[in-house]
Amino acid sequence: MDLYIMRHGIAEDHSHSGADRDRALTEEGIQKTECSADALKKLDVEFNLILTSPFIRARQTAEIVAKRLDCAHLKEFAPLAAGGNPERVLQGLSHVDSKINSLLLVGHEPDLSRLISILLSGGEDLGITMKKGGLCKLNCLKPAAGSARLEWLLAPKHLVKIA
Repeated sequence: MDLYIMRHGIAEDHSHSGADRDRALTEEGIQKTECSADALKKLDVEFNLILTSPFIRARQTAEIVAKRLDCAHLKEFAPLAAGGNPERVLQGLSHVDSKINSLLLVGHEPDLSRLISILLSGGEDLGITMKKGGLCKLNCLKPAAGSARLEWLLAPKHLVKIA
């Protein structure tokens, strides 16, 4: 399985409601996410399924990518919410259909870096940091601790250059 992990794009500092979960992408965040999606299209990346945090900024990021890449299968996935537990994410992923061979997860820091570290090494100490809008590609038979191989880790500036 190709497992892609993406941090949401640049978001506003404060939401209209004051709640963190309601923070939306800024105009710059939208534009850079569109560039990232265009880069994925140039790289011929396709997703069978996109799972996103229910927080607005992650959902918007996932929707932009899904639209640009014509992916009809986008679902909210509560374990990806900010402050989530990577072990809960892995537990939830164990129920993903085995026919899925290209999956995108969209979420938050530091949760995603911890998840990547666990997938690669079985522990949380690799020191990976995902930039806003950054994207990681892993390959594994199934998402489990220590089971993945790093294909690439791209900062948003790299995606913009590819686009």
